[in-house]
Amino acid sequence: LDTATVDLFRKRLVNVPRYRFKFQENAKDAAVLLPLCIVNKEPSVLFTVRNMNLRSHRGEISFPGGKADESDTSLEATALRETGEEIPGIDVSKVEILGRYAAVPNHNGSLRVHPFVGLIREPLCPEQLAYSADEVSSVFSLPLSYLLEPSTREL
Repeated sequence: LDTATVDLFRKRLVNVPRYRFKFQENAKDAAVLLPLCIVNKEPSVLFTVRNMNLRSHRGEISFPGGKADESDTSLEATALRETGEEIPGIDVSKVEILGRYAAVPNHNGSLRVHPFVGLIREPLCPEQLAYSADEVSSVFSLPLSYLLEPSTREL
């Protein structure tokens, strides 16, 4: 990703829309990382597939992340910690946070999920990334060009 594109991501993430989602009164915080990366010289987004043995969200395609721990200094730290736990093949100290989106609820409003957009500048080969088999069954990427294609987004 060139500097102008990265700067555009940052700029657009400054004033993201705020939505009026309903959360449970005692909703807990969680954070995820939307990892932008370079795969085969193409700007891409990295995804995980959750392990089938997990209690919740088993087998779902997701971004790395999870619930905030008391030891986390911020929700950004939560997203990075969880990414490092789920995909230790990524050096989270090199992830450049570009910004964040407004929190969204999980399926029943018991979690406020705070999404962070992060850039991994070093080229990746997802099929060679180490991941935690306890939490993740695989890691894959999709090119941004594919995700931005209008026909791809049709149900």
